[in-house]
Amino acid sequence: MLVKDYEQLIGKILTKSIRDTKGTLLIRKGTILLKSHTERLAKFKIQIGEVTTIDANASELNQEISDHTPKQKPSFRDSYERAKQHFNDMDQFVRQNGIVPVEELEREVLPFIKEIAKRYNLFQLFSELKEQDDYRYRQCIGTAVIATSLGKRLGLKENELDMLTTAASLYDIGLVKLPTAIVSKQSRLDTHEYAILKQHTILGNELLLQSDVEPRVALVALQHHEREDGSGYPSALKGDELDRFSKIVGLTDFYMAIISERPYRAALQFFEAIEEIHQQIILNRFDSVIGLTLLDMLLSTQIGCEVVLSDNRRGTILLNNYNYPTRPFIALENHEFIDLSKFDDIKIIEIVG
Repeated sequence: MLVKDYEQLIGKILTKSIRDTKGTLLIRKGTILLKSHTERLAKFKIQIGEVTTIDANASELNQEISDHTPKQKPSFRDSYERAKQHFNDMDQFVRQNGIVPVEELEREVLPFIKEIAKRYNLFQLFSELKEQDDYRYRQCIGTAVIATSLGKRLGLKENELDMLTTAASLYDIGLVKLPTAIVSKQSRLDTHEYAILKQHTILGNELLLQSDVEPRVALVALQHHEREDGSGYPSALKGDELDRFSKIVGLTDFYMAIISERPYRAALQFFEAIEEIHQQIILNRFDSVIGLTLLDMLLSTQIGCEVVLSDNRRGTILLNNYNYPTRPFIALENHEFIDLSKFDDIKIIEIVG
């Protein structure tokens, strides 16, 4: 069919989502159809009889298509809920069809990840994510945003950054193939359950390769639990055997995990998490350049924040110490200064603003 055959649909509201023969989402339910949508319908040879619509209110249509109508950006909560729904739809699609709808992810989810990485600093991001109650999607979205921000800080080119964002959004997709009872268990896994859980890296890699993604994206799903010193899984790879994207996503996934509350353990506070990552870098579990870049990125959000010290004094962070990331230079309330790197017995116990 030709594009002109669909012109009667322009301006109407779609009442049922349109998918192609593989099940990939083309146009979401509730969309006001524009010419660009009719071109997509023609491209994928969607029969007009398969397109169900209702008439749109003229004022709503004008607001939708006018280039001059100012549009308020959606809130983080609205954007997050929409992204979470897309991830949930993707999980359902994988269970039913055995492949990942990558084109839909790139069209519907990646713009949100990039926008959040651009609009929010990481401190704002963590504050917003704490309000979300779904651990799996909170972990996935947080990891994708942090990995994207870290990739920018590391100087990745635009095409590499796009691939990293895709990989960081799909790295845990293998969990969909595991028993729900294990993935959603509210207590610690036993040895047998943990052995099953570790299979998600292999399953995710296979699933993504079957879905015709870039091989490097699939590789991140396989390697994100490997560690620099060979202590990770599934293959105990080390150093240069690991893809750089896998190192980035593995580190950001680890960070999101330790700052997230779980039923069987408390979340680490900001400087506790910084200290943990710093120790892991010293132990050669994570790439030092990538790890120290992440710490610098995280700590830069704390400049100017008010803190409480272990001796009950209060102050404001003035400068970070790259070599001692948990021990910045502080301006105290009494107009004195303290370099925490010089004191082993004084540390930050709380960030209050």
